[in-house]
Amino acid sequence: MNPLTRLIRSFIWRYVHRDEPLFSLQTELGYFFRDPALLRTALTHKSKEPRVSRNYEQLEFLGDAILDEVISEMLLREFPRAREGLLTQRRSTLVQKGYLAKLGEELGLLNHIKAGPSLDLGKPKVSEKQLANVFESLIAAIKLDGGIKPCSRLIERTVWRHRREAWKTLNYKGLLIEHCQANALETPRFIVTDTEGAEHEKSSFQWRRAHRGFRRPAHTLRPQQPSVVFLQEFFFDCYRGRGPAPQN
Repeated sequence: MNPLTRLIRSFIWRYVHRDEPLFSLQTELGYFFRDPALLRTALTHKSKEPRVSRNYEQLEFLGDAILDEVISEMLLREFPRAREGLLTQRRSTLVQKGYLAKLGEELGLLNHIKAGPSLDLGKPKVSEKQLANVFESLIAAIKLDGGIKPCSRLIERTVWRHRREAWKTLNYKGLLIEHCQANALETPRFIVTDTEGAEHEKSSFQWRRAHRGFRRPAHTLRPQQPSVVFLQEFFFDCYRGRGPAPQN
């Protein structure tokens, strides 16, 4: 959306439609709709409007597909050497409902969902699901209203921008083993050097260089600690075309 179009549409929403809540929402989205009905449909649950053409179910379906396509293209550009399995895992973390719900919460979508009395948005599980659904429906609505460019910009500014936080949930230890096996490298050894915390949380261990392909030093791995980032960066380097330096 060029600046002039944005200015005109924002003026219309504020002074013609006189809908301050939706004006604020579109400001957060970075996109002002040409078709007000499309935006309202994207925010309406079937408990409020059972007709499929008037609630967000179809838009959610389309938004899910658009999100998959756009994220897949971004991943291919980011990791040109990655195998399908790794790309699929990375994409799955970026399109899972829990992650999308957090993004929807940041945009304040819960304040704009139109639902009937049968839907209790006060329940965490219900609100999480609806936040993710509406986020996807808005992606589709933007695509139908303005094309793929503003839609991709929203995805880049939200889903893609926080990707590394989402990727922390991946099993990088397992991915490291798979990488070594796929590239005919010796399997790395994981040596337990110390444990701490409750019995079910004792997972501190150490990764040592197990073959001549790596120059990384031994590194202590702890759950939800810099170890995740350490292995994350290792995979970033490998699949961006900057693999580990071989020994001379």
